[in-house]
Amino acid sequence: MRVLIVAQHVNFFRNLETVMRELCHRGHEVLFLHGVDLDDPRATKKVARKIKRGKLVLTRGLAAAESEIPGVTSGHRPKPPEASCRALRYGRQVMNRAAYQRPGHPSPTRMVEVLERDMPPGLAARIAHGPWKYILRQPAAMRGWRLIEDASPASSTLTSLLTEVAPQVMLVSPTIWPKDLVEADYIHTARCMGIPTLGYVNSWDNLTSKGTVHVLPDQFMVWNEPMAREAVDLHLVPEEIIRITGAPHLDHFFAMRATATRDEICADMGCPADRPYVMYLCSSRTLVKSETDLVTRLATEIARQLPGRTPMLVVRPHPTNPAPWADYEHPGVVVYPRGGDQADSPESWQQYFNQLALGSCAFGLNSTAFLEAVVAGRPCLTIVADEFWAAQGRTGHFRHLIKGDFLEVASDVASATQRIARIIDGADEKRQQRLEFARWFLRPCGLDRPAAHVVADLIERSAVPDGSTRAVYPVVEPIPGLTLRSQAIGR
Repeated sequence: MRVLIVAQHVNFFRNLETVMRELCHRGHEVLFLHGVDLDDPRATKKVARKIKRGKLVLTRGLAAAESEIPGVTSGHRPKPPEASCRALRYGRQVMNRAAYQRPGHPSPTRMVEVLERDMPPGLAARIAHGPWKYILRQPAAMRGWRLIEDASPASSTLTSLLTEVAPQVMLVSPTIWPKDLVEADYIHTARCMGIPTLGYVNSWDNLTSKGTVHVLPDQFMVWNEPMAREAVDLHLVPEEIIRITGAPHLDHFFAMRATATRDEICADMGCPADRPYVMYLCSSRTLVKSETDLVTRLATEIARQLPGRTPMLVVRPHPTNPAPWADYEHPGVVVYPRGGDQADSPESWQQYFNQLALGSCAFGLNSTAFLEAVVAGRPCLTIVADEFWAAQGRTGHFRHLIKGDFLEVASDVASATQRIARIIDGADEKRQQRLEFARWFLRPCGLDRPAAHVVADLIERSAVPDGSTRAVYPVVEPIPGLTLRSQAIGR
């Protein structure tokens, strides 16, 4: 079976690596097309500029997979140049903005600046106020827009591409990107050609911090029931096409065990081996521009409250925002890796796991790394306070952490330090809550069942028979028990 995976960016390989490996293990062929033309000298220079500005571009994991797995190949996914496709992309941007205006959206201001940046000023003002705001936020507006999408001509460029590739099934990752909206063109063209389509959500925050779903795929994959509810409530995705899979990229962590001693890890990071260390997991720059002040305050308070047994604070910069830490120095703090890193290869995943698993606990404000710390079995701490409202309460996904009840929540730096001291002394009162969070949020299909296997099963069952031109879909019952409702965090 030939599987085509279409991704917005080469970095999204990280989210689907385990799925690709599982498909190839089952004897299938995977073609991964992404939005970065690594063979174009102009694109190479652009990538270099992004890296210089602190934007991580991950290719090492993809290169390793292509060298290790004969069934994986990759390349650049073209942007359809047709005038009709360009016109639709303007409409999609309007509908992306309209999604954030729906009553009850858990993060209504999260993406406003990004979504309005490329709009004519007059248009941005009209859709955000008055009658257009009221009209566009209605479910009927989204349904009407999807009728326009369905009636539009398929891209001849993408038709030629899909004819040449001849996939039995196509997965699009993600289906809700807020800029450069070409995923809908791929789904629409594939559906016109009778190729089964699966939509994929890359991460836990995507449904409340990206765009919306313009063209419905045949099946729409999410990690868990809370995200399924977001897909239904915020994006009007029909329940009957939603499939719950768990988080495939965390399969690495579920399978890992520490491969180094604590002394070895401390030596790598530059920490004294005779003192415990606390991992400080940074948030993305879209949430917090710099966390250096908080780290300085926390390190100072730790030294004040815990003299003689002061743990080290190990800062792991967010991979998209290492700049604030380039020259940072403070007693009791080490920054490792100094330039940040986003695990995307077997070696980098293992190094990250070792760093987390051998620490005393993990501390942060609002970070995907909390999910990884849960799998690594580490107590997790945060501070919920007015000064961090923009990074926590303003976002839709932070409420999942609060609902999971696995965080040790402090109100300020002093009380956070007290909690750190208790954990270092052996307290771990949230162990069971971490296990339950892993069970219902990260692996709802079973703690012992890798999410990549669930996704691969769906792909296999969705594919058309080789040589067929008509999609053959399995009869799948609608997801049960969609009862979880989105709850914004109260200030």
